[in-house]
Amino acid sequence: MGGNKRSSPIGLRGDGAGSQSVGSTLGIAAFLAAALLSGQIAPALAQTTTPDPGAWRPLGYANLQKPLASDATYVDIWKDAIDANNAVYKAHGDQRFSAGAAPATEAHFVIWGPKRAVVVSILNTALGCSEKGPATGAHAVVKMCPMRIAVYDGLTVRTLDAGRGCFLEPAPGVSLDPSAAASYGAYDVAARVVKIGVIVDRRAVDGCSFNIPLG
Repeated sequence: MGGNKRSSPIGLRGDGAGSQSVGSTLGIAAFLAAALLSGQIAPALAQTTTPDPGAWRPLGYANLQKPLASDATYVDIWKDAIDANNAVYKAHGDQRFSAGAAPATEAHFVIWGPKRAVVVSILNTALGCSEKGPATGAHAVVKMCPMRIAVYDGLTVRTLDAGRGCFLEPAPGVSLDPSAAASYGAYDVAARVVKIGVIVDRRAVDGCSFNIPLG
C-alpha cells in the first residue's frame, strides 16, 4: 500500500519488551470464556468496515512459507524477519529451503475502518519463538513469538514492533479444533485498545491476554 515506515517500539508501557501493555488477564479471560461458551464470538471479516469491532473474533492464519496472493499484507509486514529466518537456515547449511522460504506461519487480527485499517500480526518461526507450554488436550503448543502492528492510513503504512504475543501451533498434521483451543481479538473503540486472548480447554491461557493501546 506504499510508504512503508518502521517504528520501534510502539512506545507504550510494557512487560519488559517495552512495547505492549498487559491488560487485566482476569477480566479478558472472563469475557472471552463467557463469549465462547455462549456462542457470541463474531465471525472474522476482511476488507470491509468491521461491524461491532468490540466483539471477539478468531484470529486468521497465513502460511508465509508458501503465501497466497491474499497473504501479501502479512509478507510485507514481516519481510525483514522472513529474510533473516531464511538466512539463518542457509548459514547452518540447511539446503532444504534454498529454493524458497523456510517455515514461517502467521496469525493476524484485522480492524477495518472507513479511512484506516489496523493489522495485529504474530510471526511463528522455529528460530524466532520460544515455547511457553503445551495446550493440553488440544494437540498444540503455545509459543511466545514476535508481534507487530501495521497501521494503514491512506497510501501510508506504519509498521510498529509490539513485543511478543502468544501463538497456538498445532502438532504436525493436526488442525486446531476451535472448540478446544483458539486465539481471539477485539477492539475497544472508545479506549483505542486492541485486545488479544487465547483460550485452551475453555480457559484463558495465563500470560496470553494483552491490551495493546493504539494511541
